[in-house]
Amino acid sequence: MLGEHVLHEQVRARIDLLRGLLPGPPAPDVAACARDVVVLASSSRGGSSIFAEILRRSPSLLHFRGETNPVFRLHGLDHEASDALAADTPVPAGLGRALGWECGQPTSVLAGDADEWRFAVELAVRLTLQWPLLEFGADAIHAAVQATLAGLRADAGWPEGRFVDTQAFHARFLGAVRARWPDVHPAAYDIDRGLILESCPGPWPEPFLPVSLVEEPPFVLLTPWRVATEEQLATMPLVVKTPSNAYRMDWLRRCFAAARVRTLHLVRNGAASINGLYDGWRYPGFHAHRAARPLHIAGYSDVAPGGATWWKFDRPPGWEAMTRSPLAEVCAFQWRSAHAAILASPGADLHRLRFEDVLGDKAHQDAAFERLGPWLGVPIREDLAPVLAGNLPVVMATAPPRARRWFSRVDLLGPLVEDPAHLALMDALGYDADPATWG
Repeated sequence: MLGEHVLHEQVRARIDLLRGLLPGPPAPDVAACARDVVVLASSSRGGSSIFAEILRRSPSLLHFRGETNPVFRLHGLDHEASDALAADTPVPAGLGRALGWECGQPTSVLAGDADEWRFAVELAVRLTLQWPLLEFGADAIHAAVQATLAGLRADAGWPEGRFVDTQAFHARFLGAVRARWPDVHPAAYDIDRGLILESCPGPWPEPFLPVSLVEEPPFVLLTPWRVATEEQLATMPLVVKTPSNAYRMDWLRRCFAAARVRTLHLVRNGAASINGLYDGWRYPGFHAHRAARPLHIAGYSDVAPGGATWWKFDRPPGWEAMTRSPLAEVCAFQWRSAHAAILASPGADLHRLRFEDVLGDKAHQDAAFERLGPWLGVPIREDLAPVLAGNLPVVMATAPPRARRWFSRVDLLGPLVEDPAHLALMDALGYDADPATWG
C-alpha cells in the first residue's frame, strides 16, 4: 500500500485537477478573508452534529460542508501523538484556499446544466476524500448525477431545478456509482439503512472497515452548495464544527489571524456524552485513526470488528495510555479531556450553551436561542423557527436522541459519573451534582 504521505499528495493533486474543471474564479482563501470565526467547541458525541445542522438553516451564517479533519489531514496536520496542534504550528501553504472550497452555504437550487456540473465535480471531490484509493472521473460522476436526478423527477416528483431530499438522492446516486466502482461501500454513509438496501441491494460485505482513511465514516452527504465569497467572509460569521478542534483552539486563532475568533461552547451532561461515545465506539463507524500498536480496550477490542486496529473519535493528549483501559473509562477520558482543553483556552469571547436546552421544551429552547442570536450578532431565531418547531435533524446518530438514554447503562456509568473529577468538571460546565437536574 502507498505510504500515507504519498497517498495524501496524490489525493490533493487529483482534487486540484477536478476543481480545475470548475468555471469561474478559485475559491477565496478563508484563512486570509474570514473576519468572524465561531468555533463550535464540544466533546465528541456532545450534540454538535445536530446543533450544527440546525444552524445551517440560517442564511445569516457560513459553514464548511463537513468537518475540517479531512482537509487538515491532507495538509499534514494529522500527527500521531494526538489531535492537539501547538499554537506555533505553521499554517500550511494552500490550507486557506482548500478550506475556501469547503466554505459557504447549502442550497436547494440545481438550475440547469452549469449547477449540475458543479455539483457533480464536488461529488467527485468528496468521493476522492472518502475513497482515496479510487479515481473518480468528473464525466462519469456527472452522468450518475444526471441519471439520479432524472429518476427522482420521474419517480418521486422532484421539480425541475430543485434538490429536495439529500438521503433519497445519495441512496440512488451511490447505486449508480457502485455500477462503475463496486468498492464504494454503501454502509459507510450516514444514510437510512432501508434506503440503502432499496437502492444498493448488494451483496456487499459488512461491517464496513476502512482500508485507507482521509474522511472519517460515517461519510457526509453533500447537498448543492454555494461557495462563500470574499464579501460574505468579511461580513458573516463562519461556524467551524469539528470536535477535535477542542485541542487546537490557540492554533485556530493563529490560522484565522485576521478574524475575531469566538468560542461557542456546546456542553452536554457527562453521562449522556459518555454513553454516546460508548455507543459510537461499538457502532460500525466513527473510525478515526489506525493505531500503530494493537488496542486492548475491553468492551471494544474484544467485540467490535477492527477493534484491535481503529481508535475512534478524537485523540486527546495522553490517549496512548488508555489503549488498555475499559471502554467506559476511555469514553470518560475523551469527554473530560475535550472540555478541560476548551476551559483551558477559552479566548476573549465565549458563549456557553447546553445541548439539553437545544433538545428541551419550547421554553428552554426559546430562551437558549434568544440568548444565542445577540451573541452571534445575526437574527437566527426567526431563521430557525421552522426547524425548531418541527422534528430536529438526526445526523451522525447511532440512535435517535432522547433524554436520559444513558439510564440504560447506569450500572456501568454510575461510578464514572460519581467520580470527584467528573463532578468537578460538571460543576465548571454549569451542571448541578444531582443527575435528576441534567435533563
